Amino acid sequence: MKKIILLIAIYLVSNGINAQQKKIWDETKEEKTERLAWWTNDRFGMFIHWGSYSLASRHEWVKKHEVIDDVTYKKYFDNFNPDLYNPREWAKLAKAAGMKYAVITTKHHEGFTLFDSDFTEYNVTNTPYGKDALKEWVDAFREEGLKIGFYYSLIDWHHPEYTIDRVHPLKPKNKEDYKALNKERDMSVYREYLMNQVTEILTNYGKVDMLWLDYSFPDYVKSSLRRFVQLNS
Repeated sequence: MKKIILLIAIYLVSNGINAQQKKIWDETKEEKTERLAWWTNDRFGMFIHWGSYSLASRHEWVKKHEVIDDVTYKKYFDNFNPDLYNPREWAKLAKAAGMKYAVITTKHHEGFTLFDSDFTEYNVTNTPYGKDALKEWVDAFREEGLKIGFYYSLIDWHHPEYTIDRVHPLKPKNKEDYKALNKERDMSVYREYLMNQVTEILTNYGKVDMLWLDYSFPDYVKSSLRRFVQLNS
């Protein structure tokens, strides 16, 4: 009897999830296959992980792993000046290798953006480099006929309103301390910030072939983001 009840519960949950996904995308199986045909066909591509954390040369999660505070971490921003940056050379090498597309980190968990954003000073144009590195990358890869994809982290360790959670550099040792740390933080402010930045990367760089939103949150958050992307694609 318990097994039957469990199977019924699993069935109802799985059908609820499927129904929710259909409502979010309003897309048939055939339409999804058609939409992803280029991805299935092209297969071989490049994923570029790049940010101010690259100066640390240890890991993109270095701020979390080594519990680095904002003041200390800022040295990577203050010294970000990739004088050997040559996206055209990258694009030519990618094409020569047989790649059909490339994805780049527009913003990783650290919160630093490789694009010029109207919603934060913590972006590449305010570093010694002083230029929109993402635009240069997009132009170079498009010139070689490659599709482009943008990775964007939903996590942001730099934004003052982002909730301090279990993967945040400020994660407390005791669970009881989370409430106090987040007392003055308003995640709704960050969600608006996130939407504004995603709007920027989807509208300021021409056609974007792929959007990679990193990290998993409760269904209601993911649902609103999926709907947002659908309406702006």
